[in-house]
Amino acid sequence: MGRKIIILGTAHLSTTPGKCSPDGKFKEYAFSRKVAESVADILDQKGYSVFIDYMSNKPCQQMKGSDWKQEQSRELSYRKDFVNSICKKFGKDKCIYVSIHVDAAGNGSKWMEARGFSVRVSPKASEESRKLARCLYGSAQNEGPDVTGNRAVPKEKYWVQNLYILNETVCPAVLTENLFQDNVKDVGFLMSEKGYNAIVNLHVNGIVEYMENND
Repeated sequence: MGRKIIILGTAHLSTTPGKCSPDGKFKEYAFSRKVAESVADILDQKGYSVFIDYMSNKPCQQMKGSDWKQEQSRELSYRKDFVNSICKKFGKDKCIYVSIHVDAAGNGSKWMEARGFSVRVSPKASEESRKLARCLYGSAQNEGPDVTGNRAVPKEKYWVQNLYILNETVCPAVLTENLFQDNVKDVGFLMSEKGYNAIVNLHVNGIVEYMENND
């Protein structure tokens, strides 16, 4: 039996500073949770077992700290522990983790020019993580230029980044950056029905492709 356990990750909390469009209308934490919920529903209908690492937009007691930086550190630790507990229960070779985010080119104070999707892996990523990343990028390409945007793409189709949640989880793991929350065209697309569906579809199709090739 191939991998059947899918763990989806949501982005940040409502209390994390920034993480929104310059006009404040687009919130990364809210978009990520909405996408994760839709992706989980579709994958569940396809017969996969799906978990989401954290759905509340507010910190639980374990995450609360003296400032937002401590809160963020505890939040990441909570997510890591959640993923690894699922892996321990079912076997890390039967699980994958996909954390769903939205990128930013600046500090959130003004609109920027960068556009498009990317997928990240850890510097110590396994070949399975890299396969999963390539499947997701290929699925993004299938959604067209509104999703792929204007960014230069590595020949590997994924970006390598030293991220705690990818370094510390034990199963194949990637983080998707679904366009830019500080690009006015990307935000308009993400807030449209077409754009939202494109982001949901690329995750569903990319994950299913990986699963079917690893059965």
